[in-house]
Amino acid sequence: MRQLLLLALLVTSNASFAQDYPFLSASSKKSNMTDYIDYLNTQPAAKRDSLIKFTRYYKEDGTLSNKAYSDSLFHSKEGFKYNTLIYKDTLTNSYSYIFHRQTEEEITANNEHWKKQQKDDEENRKNLLGTTINELSLTDMDGKTHTLESLKGKIIVLDFWFVNCGACIEDMPELNKMREEYGTDDVAWFGITFDKKEKVEKFSQKVKFDFTLIPDGRHLVDRFAIKYFPTTFIIDPSGKIVFTGKSLLANRTKETARALKKAVRDLKKTRK
Repeated sequence: MRQLLLLALLVTSNASFAQDYPFLSASSKKSNMTDYIDYLNTQPAAKRDSLIKFTRYYKEDGTLSNKAYSDSLFHSKEGFKYNTLIYKDTLTNSYSYIFHRQTEEEITANNEHWKKQQKDDEENRKNLLGTTINELSLTDMDGKTHTLESLKGKIIVLDFWFVNCGACIEDMPELNKMREEYGTDDVAWFGITFDKKEKVEKFSQKVKFDFTLIPDGRHLVDRFAIKYFPTTFIIDPSGKIVFTGKSLLANRTKETARALKKAVRDLKKTRK
């Protein structure tokens, strides 16, 4: 399920354009899931519900379909052969889904892309594990900056997420419990996202995430070469990265809890 949630947000196809689908209006332009969700989130509840209700679902031959067909298609054995293309009518601000059956070449290219990305991600995590960082600057929602100096003596948890990441949101209750269990005396908790502050503020009105939120963190995502969300790192008081997790790990929060427990235990030993 986690992988499906990630792919729903991250996979797009560049193979098709509006002119390939004559049943769409001439004012329809290629969009993506993130832009669609962002647009919905800017609307009042009633209008948002209406937009969702009247979003059109098409098969590639122009036949109208529906969400039930979409769900059955992507849960079928043939589901991996399909991709959802999203188009926005720039005049009416309405959206359409098209169920695109990928060619064998597209499937092969996508598979190779994800294999390479996962290999690169695993290599990056391996290389980061055990390294020591000498500088870290995190500016939170209130404009307060947290540095290695200000966090001296604490274990640092960095959780990389973004507001439209279903898997990230799914993990937040467990991460909140973790923070409650270990407190903030020995551990500093940060949720880093590339999303803008305004977007995170709206998100926080709906979803509870008890970490210190760091918006506009694209430079941090790039610095640590984060390719999958959510990803959690643990840094010990000496600045050494002691946990990087694994790509698309199903029991991610359990592994994080184990690593955090060890880090706290090791910290207490050094203080004796």
